[in-house]
Amino acid sequence: MADLNVGTFVATNEPVADELVIDMDDVMRKLDPDMTQFTTMTQRMPSSQAIREKFNWLEEQYVNNVFTLTAGYTSGATTVVVSAADGASIKPGDILRNMTTGEALLVTANAAGSLTVVTSVGAVANAAGTTGDKLVFIGSSFQQGASIPDPKYSQRVLGFNYTQIFRSSWQFAGTTNAIELYGGREPAKEAARKTVEHKRELEHSGFFGARDFYTSGTGPQGTTGGLIEFITANKQNVNGELTSDFLDLFLATVLAKGSSDKVIFTGTIGAYYISRFHRSGQGAFWKPSRENVHGVKVDGFISGVFGYEIPVVVKKEWANYPAIAGSPVYNGNLFVVDMSNVARKPLRDRDTKLLNNRQNPGDDKTASEYLTEMGWEIAQDKTHGLLWGIA
Repeated sequence: MADLNVGTFVATNEPVADELVIDMDDVMRKLDPDMTQFTTMTQRMPSSQAIREKFNWLEEQYVNNVFTLTAGYTSGATTVVVSAADGASIKPGDILRNMTTGEALLVTANAAGSLTVVTSVGAVANAAGTTGDKLVFIGSSFQQGASIPDPKYSQRVLGFNYTQIFRSSWQFAGTTNAIELYGGREPAKEAARKTVEHKRELEHSGFFGARDFYTSGTGPQGTTGGLIEFITANKQNVNGELTSDFLDLFLATVLAKGSSDKVIFTGTIGAYYISRFHRSGQGAFWKPSRENVHGVKVDGFISGVFGYEIPVVVKKEWANYPAIAGSPVYNGNLFVVDMSNVARKPLRDRDTKLLNNRQNPGDDKTASEYLTEMGWEIAQDKTHGLLWGIA
């Protein structure tokens, strides 16, 4: 043991380093909060369990009533051509009005989309039609005493997805479990962190998941598809600044289908432009708020067409996605989700569980994991929307 010449007093550098107590805040400071709003919303909404690794649902719609000319016709022509697919929804006795010229046509025969028509039904005179003109079905007309007409039938669509096995594990040596640590002992601290990380996996799959199924490995492996794969109809590239006019026109299309229970999930770039709408004199277009929607505090509401106020959730963690020159950034995505047409589908008895003591017998350690097997049911593509390329 050595004696030290400390002068007239003992300063803080004289005691042995390990003798000094570290002044450590007990609160662990987190870089990213839990931002799994979509998963939380769907957990609090009605859903059913999957009973196998592939699950299905049926979608239906009413018979199509708007058709597109695939060829032009001259004024007074008695043959009008639409695609064979459109032609399947047209029967003799139907009255169609060309929405460009206003002329009404009475269909008397249909040969795979080649329509024989009576022209100038009603007040509008004969007029030429152009490729791409839209014909709207305005009702059917039959002679007195006519036989029952052939039915129109819209075939249902079978939707499907797969369950995916999500696993988030942690392992600690027995010694590490026994020692004292600031902020609490392990593995409790890591278990709390893995709870959030596991839920974030589920959240990311809901937006960006890829649907596939593999049988070439040692065991079958499913991956569940997310919104980015199921949304195909209402998908537009903004390719720069998001304006209120662009967003309104987009919402007019998306809100026309499905329920009014829509929620916007946007990256921080989209949120930046939406917040500017109010500051640019757009009035009540954007209303900041911390109200609850499906049990989740939203960041605000945006005024949409049809008088709707649409909740907006800002996905701040998408700001972590790197910007790649020449490529769209995922932080520039804005999803409009019809919550009545999405659902979590956990496999029966395989919803999220904390499984302890997963280590091998004889191992001087503890191992635990969160395990979830689930997929996403995302129905009626046309009730959802995706804007990408917001920059």
